[in-house]
Formats: sequence, structure tokens, C-alpha cells
Amino acid sequence: MPAENNYKEQIGKLIGLQQVDSKIYDLASEKESFPERLSVFDQTLDQKKAGVKNSEEALKQLQVKKNEKDVDMQAKEEKIKKLQSNLYQIKNNKEYQAIQQEIDSIKADVSLIEEDIIALFDKIEQAQEAMAHEKHIFDEEKKKVETEKEKIKSEEKKIDSELAELKAERDKALEGVSDEILKRYDAILKNKGRTALAKLTGGICGECHMSLRSQVINDVKLRKNLIFCENCARILYDED
Repeated sequence: MPAENNYKEQIGKLIGLQQVDSKIYDLASEKESFPERLSVFDQTLDQKKAGVKNSEEALKQLQVKKNEKDVDMQAKEEKIKKLQSNLYQIKNNKEYQAIQQEIDSIKADVSLIEEDIIALFDKIEQAQEAMAHEKHIFDEEKKKVETEKEKIKSEEKKIDSELAELKAERDKALEGVSDEILKRYDAILKNKGRTALAKLTGGICGECHMSLRSQVINDVKLRKNLIFCENCARILYDED
């Protein structure tokens, strides 16, 4: 078993090491959140893009419908002209009246089509305004997303720089830590994430906050060996 002075020295070094590792963990966790944050921005932008696409499709459908009405009206007008030219060749009054009735009927259809086209003009104008609005929203959102992405890139660059400094600081903190103790520490840290040590606080583990047995508390205070929390398995130490 290590002597008390050596134990205190080793624990002191581990405390310093943990302070560095906690910073590394926090920065690494923040960096890991960046892809998700970027994904949220992309999803928002995709939604705005979908709004533009839907408005464009709505406008296109209205324009297609208007074109169909134009073609239909043109065909009916051509038919009216043809029927009217035929009137001059007919000498039978009954046939003349029949053709005239057909012309009148087609003219009524043309009148209805004209009304539909006027209504479509209004709808097309509204659809164009809606599309322009959606494009404006998309453009504004795109600017916002690009700005936020640049911020994240800047944050990531800063974190990478800080992590490099902390790595050098960690290498320095490792000096003097025994291989056996470091192996136990690293194993716990890998399993727990942010901390491998837990301070003894009034008979309670400072990390998992579970009450400790009297024997465990006494063993920690004796400072003769590494003592572990029976609940979270972290290395226990007292503040003294």
C-alpha cells in the first residue's frame, strides 16, 4: 500500500488531472453538438425552400390552367368564325337558325371562359405575390443560417485551439502519476465521462450523492489506498 504522503501526492495529481479532463470533456461535448446544430439549421432552410417550391408549383398549376382556358377559348372562337362563314352559304331558314343557336351557345361558353380567365389572372397575381414572399423568407433565413454556420465554425476553431492547449496541459499533469493508478483512473473516466474522482462530503459521495458506509468513510480518511464509491465506482478523496 502506498504511504500516506505518496497517497496524498497521487490524489493531488489526480485532482489536477481531473480538472484538465473535465475541461476537455466539456469542450469536446460542446464540439460534438455542432453537427446537430448545423443539421437543425439545414432542416429549417429546407422547410423554407419547400415553401418556395410549393408556391412555385401552385403558380405553375394556375398558369397551366389559364393556358388551357386560352386554348379552349381560341378553339371556340375559331369555331364561331367558321360557323359564321357558313351562314352566308345557307339558304334554308331552319338550318340558318340552328347554326345561329349553336353560335350563340358557343359565345355563351366563351363568355364563361373569359370570366374564368379573369379570375385566374387574379389568382395568378396572388400566387406570384405569395411566391415572392416565400422567396424573401427563404433568402432571409439563408442569410441567417450562413451567419450562424460561420459562428459555429469560429467556435469550433476556438475549441480546437483550446483542446490542443489542454492536451499539452494534460501531458504535464500526468507527470508523477503512477502507471497503476493512472490505469484505474482512465478506466473510470472512460466509463463515467467527465469525472473519475469524487470528493467525500459529509459522508456522501460528491458525484452520485449516495450515503457511504462508515467503514468506507474511515478508509478514505486513512489515506492508505485508493477507495472507491460502492455506488458509482469513482475514486473517493476527502478535502483535507
